[in-house]
Amino acid sequence: METRKLCKVLAQNSGSAFVARGKKTVAQLVAFARRKGEQRIMVVEEKSGKPCRIAVIEVLETGAWKWGNEEGLNSYEIKSKAKGSL
Repeated sequence: METRKLCKVLAQNSGSAFVARGKKTVAQLVAFARRKGEQRIMVVEEKSGKPCRIAVIEVLETGAWKWGNEEGLNSYEIKSKAKGSL
């Protein structure tokens, strides 16, 4: 599955917003998340064009952030509300 599609499914299933990082810095993503009232950001990393890892950034009330857990994608089964397992 391509990374962008995976991210959209994750956002849909969790009721969160999807934002393509593009050239945004982590600080810009954190500021956006704080405005939306989010407490964490999930960053999907790629290897050879395929999603391989999910990293979590904890958004602190002060506007600061810290890296949280990091997991390989092999440990996840992602279910799409519309299409079953992915």
